Amino acid sequence: MWSYFTRYPVLNLGQISGCEYDYIVVGGGTAGCAIASRLSEDPGCQVLLLEKGGLNDSWLSRVPLISISNGTCLLHKPTILEERTKRQGEIRTAETIGGNSRINGMIYTRGSPAYYDRWASQVHPSWSWANVEPYFRKVEGKCDESSNKAKGKTSGNYCGIQTRQGEPTSKIYPYFQKSVQALGLRPVADINHSDAPAMGYYNLDLTIDSNGYRHSADRAYLPFQLAFQRRNSLHICTNTVVSRLDIAAGSDVVSGVIVRSMASASRLDKEIHIGFRREIILCAGAISTPQILQLSGIGPAELLRKHEIPVRQDLFGVGSRLSDHSAFPVFIEVSSHDTFYHVAKSLFQTLKQFLLFIFFRSGWFSSCLDRVIYLNTSYIEEETMTVFSDESALDSSKIQNIPDVEIMVIPINTRPELYPSSSLITLTTCLNQPFSTGSVEICSTDPLAHPTIRLNQLSDPRDQEVGRKGLKFALHLAEHFIKHSGYPETSSVFNWPRSKSSLHGDWRMLSDDELDKHVEDNIDSVYHLTSSCAMGRRDAGGVVDESLLVRGFRNLRIADASVFPGVVPAHPAAAVYMIAERCADFIKETWKRI
Repeated sequence: MWSYFTRYPVLNLGQISGCEYDYIVVGGGTAGCAIASRLSEDPGCQVLLLEKGGLNDSWLSRVPLISISNGTCLLHKPTILEERTKRQGEIRTAETIGGNSRINGMIYTRGSPAYYDRWASQVHPSWSWANVEPYFRKVEGKCDESSNKAKGKTSGNYCGIQTRQGEPTSKIYPYFQKSVQALGLRPVADINHSDAPAMGYYNLDLTIDSNGYRHSADRAYLPFQLAFQRRNSLHICTNTVVSRLDIAAGSDVVSGVIVRSMASASRLDKEIHIGFRREIILCAGAISTPQILQLSGIGPAELLRKHEIPVRQDLFGVGSRLSDHSAFPVFIEVSSHDTFYHVAKSLFQTLKQFLLFIFFRSGWFSSCLDRVIYLNTSYIEEETMTVFSDESALDSSKIQNIPDVEIMVIPINTRPELYPSSSLITLTTCLNQPFSTGSVEICSTDPLAHPTIRLNQLSDPRDQEVGRKGLKFALHLAEHFIKHSGYPETSSVFNWPRSKSSLHGDWRMLSDDELDKHVEDNIDSVYHLTSSCAMGRRDAGGVVDESLLVRGFRNLRIADASVFPGVVPAHPAAAVYMIAERCADFIKETWKRI
């Protein structure tokens, strides 16, 4: 943390009025912090980072468990009523320097190498695993492979994400490991190793630094010392909303950005034009990036004309193919001392856990989620709900082995609003490679109006089939944990799927309709939204090319989760950092040649 007597160098819109920059980065989140840091390494460049939210930094916002879904920077965006589930959800996102890296579960997973090789084969060969793996290593800057110490180092430029594996506070995990092995999966110590198997029970790398605090994008790429040192060439402007990009009719160049202060964002006379000499990079995320493009006249022509926006580029892929991980819970009721419930219900335990964290960086507040299961349901034996696999099925370089289900083993009741007095483990069962896609569309020309967000969960029947298998496997896992793992306390499945035939909790007796109904009634977004401005050919709905340039423009790039051709089969933060690092190199290489 910086000195209390020196202010973190953020500026307001009035302080940058009249300035011109080499680069403008829109969105100070996970990718934006990384790109702004990398581009400002050149002291001869003037870089502007625009962020809609504020700094919102506090001690509590760095404590691992407490900082998850931190309310001081959390924004709720409603989604359209789902046709399949008949439920309306919401998207949770962070508007602050550091973005979602300030509120996420801190899980750092690269994803299967086969995912990137599929990206290369279907979109462009330069995005193969061989090409992206060096950028993951650049993000990580590993210096210590010990599982109980922070990995990663802070270089002279203060860059690099630190990760660590901690000893779980809950005692449930060894028993789950026995059950997972009984169902055919092996434990894996290093989830991010290039040769890690495609399926297994994995120890997680969490973005926690060597001091035990959340290591978010702002802390890794724009810490106080670096931001202060570069304050004359790197301007970080907060509480600023982008109204649109300034693009002349028929031009392939963006000439500037039109912005407003959030303090007066509803007053049109307060708009300010900011120019730049080289490039503008959109890093606003899978919802706001397509919104900004559409407001600027880049997107489906029919939608733009509906809102009387002049069409600058008719790109029908802008806002389409929105992808997300969706998940549903399987609850197991266990002894309260093995879940977070015993802390939440007791002021004494809460104070004790605070002290454990403050003095020893241990206890419940030091972590959130330590183990996860990845599996491919095509290798599940239907009758026994166990995994049958040989070494070939575990080869993570094979596209057919990309895991389509993730099960997060969480010693926390993830639906406290529904079950406030229950001590629950949650097996959060996630569709890891969904086929269903949604969309993002502006509903007005007001940049502060939430766009129309359609997730279309379970709209593709293939997702229903995967969800059905994932639910049965999770129920079998719960059954084995309860009956055969040796867990010494009383436990039982909580909120069993409604069934006429399975009155005694036998997953074998559940019909497909009963399984589907349980999934539909309980499925929710995991807030891993991607692919709304996907890389690809223009005629196939692609929005950016292989160097992340928006189709039809020479100086407009996108570097965030919206460019993924499909949602990554992992928690997306690591892949977003990788995208940012590659984008920065693309830009440097382009302007080195000019």
